[in-house]
Amino acid sequence: MKIRNGWLLAVAAGFLLFASWPEGGFPFLIFAAWWPLFRLSDLYMERKGIFWRLYLAFFLFNLLTTYWIWYATPAGAVMALTANSLLMALTFWLWHKARKRLPPAMQAVLFPALWMSFEKLHYVWDLEWPWLTMGNVFASVPWAVQWYAYTGVFGGSLWVLAGSFWLYRLTQKKAAPAAWIKWGTFVLLPVLLSLALYFRYAEKGTEARVLILQPDIDPWTEKFDRPNRQSLADLESMVPAGRHFDLIVAPETALARSMDLDRLHRNRTVMRLKKLADSSQAAWLTGVSLYRIWHGKADSVPETANWAERRHFWYQIYNSALFVAPRRPLALYHKAILVPGAEKMPYRKLFRPLLGDWIIDLGGMSGTHTPSPHPVVFRHDSLRVAPIICYESVFGDYVRRYVLRGANLLAVISNDGWWKKTSGYRQHFDYARLRAIENRRDVVRSANTGRSGLIDQRGRVVQSLGYDKRGAIDAKVHLNTEITFYTRYGDYLARLAVFLAGLLLAYGFLGRKRFA
Repeated sequence: MKIRNGWLLAVAAGFLLFASWPEGGFPFLIFAAWWPLFRLSDLYMERKGIFWRLYLAFFLFNLLTTYWIWYATPAGAVMALTANSLLMALTFWLWHKARKRLPPAMQAVLFPALWMSFEKLHYVWDLEWPWLTMGNVFASVPWAVQWYAYTGVFGGSLWVLAGSFWLYRLTQKKAAPAAWIKWGTFVLLPVLLSLALYFRYAEKGTEARVLILQPDIDPWTEKFDRPNRQSLADLESMVPAGRHFDLIVAPETALARSMDLDRLHRNRTVMRLKKLADSSQAAWLTGVSLYRIWHGKADSVPETANWAERRHFWYQIYNSALFVAPRRPLALYHKAILVPGAEKMPYRKLFRPLLGDWIIDLGGMSGTHTPSPHPVVFRHDSLRVAPIICYESVFGDYVRRYVLRGANLLAVISNDGWWKKTSGYRQHFDYARLRAIENRRDVVRSANTGRSGLIDQRGRVVQSLGYDKRGAIDAKVHLNTEITFYTRYGDYLARLAVFLAGLLLAYGFLGRKRFA
């Protein structure tokens, strides 16, 4: 193949990666999607110019799978697409450079280790964006990855990355049939094991009854202009009369008008909600917007405080989950994993003196939000509810911390209407299915404009309500208390990958030996 065809390989890689991704793609195509990139690496072993071809491949992948960010924030979409494509290209380029100094076996180990290290970075640094973690590719086929209860999504990443490199190597030589059988076993055996787990698994835990609300209020034209009393009346009208529920779940920022955190218990809308909970003996979980004006000393202003230019005071804002249960005081959880650029300024101490709030302005929000320091579990009778707010549902290692704190039900509240009717809301829903498998917990998901639903402990969608539809789902959930291997040990595969990547990169670049 001539070098000029490198651009064609890049385009092919971008489209194949996209064609593997949920929703609408065929996930098992992912094992072939990396082939053009490995071929590029071979072609450019002794030549320059590979980097921009890699960038094109990953830019196409990012653009085609996450284009929908544009609907929420055009400037943020440009930044996310260009930056993440750059990081992906740099990661593959680093492996390409390192492999010249490593024997074939070490090259094969370094590739998944280095890529998984990059993926892990997207879970822990201030520019979090784990949306395109390779293990997420199977989110729409949970029957194939029941073993995520032992490995989490990084088990899927390892499977994809190792299997892809192995497939490429087989195509570059006259591999014996036995070698192809081994590769086929590597790919098929986890699926067969998963199917056995899928069909043998039985829902665990006592039962509870949950009402999931989907009010379908347009966030662009109506949601944030309505008084909270009107929004609550709308939610109340969706609750069927004469039925008892243990829990009623409303979406993220269902009460969108910001309320004073310090006076929340005296807020009329909240008092009305408390009366509803006490009279019906049903707990309510709903998203709320909150603020707090800082009255302390100027030299002790919290790091996440924002300055009100016109009124000359410091204030904090919160994207929160409010839990109102019978016979219990109000309980709150503030979204902890905030969207970079929209809800927080990444590395604020470093960049704010230089940029002001420019990055936050790109996201269209009113300032940096204040997070909770750790997950909070809400309690009512036998319910132990994990309030997972929107973006947090993509973070498996964070969600499992709710379960370690006693959660027996995962409740995702979201507002995916910012992205309109695109693949974004469908991907977001599917990622919640992976959290169900990893922790063997039922997931109830309430999204303002959809998709809302009940996901069982196998990641199977039991009930759902489509996009742009108003309605309520009467769901029977199971409250499992068992702890999975993944819940207990988290992203141990990613931690091992970081260790191996560091070791092999040091060996490759510090050593003097060069391999053909």
